[in-house]
Amino acid sequence: MRSSRLLVLLLALLLAGPAAAVENLKIGARYGTIDFAIGNSKVFRTTGSFTDWAGSVKVDDADVLQSRVDVVVNTTSIQMLDVQQTNMLKDGDFFDVGRFPQMTFHSTRIERTGENTLRVDGNVTLRGVTRPMTLAVTVSDRRPDAPPGKRYARFKAVGIIKRSDFGMTKYIDMVGDTVELSIATDARR
Repeated sequence: MRSSRLLVLLLALLLAGPAAAVENLKIGARYGTIDFAIGNSKVFRTTGSFTDWAGSVKVDDADVLQSRVDVVVNTTSIQMLDVQQTNMLKDGDFFDVGRFPQMTFHSTRIERTGENTLRVDGNVTLRGVTRPMTLAVTVSDRRPDAPPGKRYARFKAVGIIKRSDFGMTKYIDMVGDTVELSIATDARR
C-alpha cells in the first residue's frame, strides 16, 4: 500500500513537469547606467546620466505578464557635461531636486515581442506627476545557472518621454521637448 502511494506521488510530480522558475533580480547604478539625451534639433542636443539608482526585476518565464520592473532614481545624482548644466537641471525649473528627490518607474504590463525582446509598459513619476512610458527591452547574455550575487542577464532598454508632461517647459523652444532614455544594466541574483 505504501509503495503504491509513493508511485502515485512520483507519477504526479513527473506529469506536472518542472516548476517554472521565478527570478527576483537586482539592478542599479552598481551594475549599469541610465543615460539620457535632450533635444530634437540638429543645432542643440545634450546628454547626461543619473549615477544613483536601484531597482528590482521579477522574471516569470512561465507567465511573462506576471513579471515586474521597479526602479527608483535619485534625481540629485543627475550629471551633465558641465557643472553649470548639472546645477541648472537640479533647480526648480527642471528636476526641482529639493522638492522631488526621486523619480520612479513601475511596470504595468510586460509582453514578449521576440526571442530576446520585450515591451515594458509602465508609469514614470517625476516632479509629482505620473505619466505612461514604454520601454523596448533587449535581453542578452542570459545565465540561468548563475549563482547568487552573480550576473543573471544583461538588459538594454530605451524609451522616450516629453519633459513638458512633467512641467519642465523652460527652453523647450530652443532645446526641444523629447527626452530619450537609455538603460543598460546587468541583472543580478
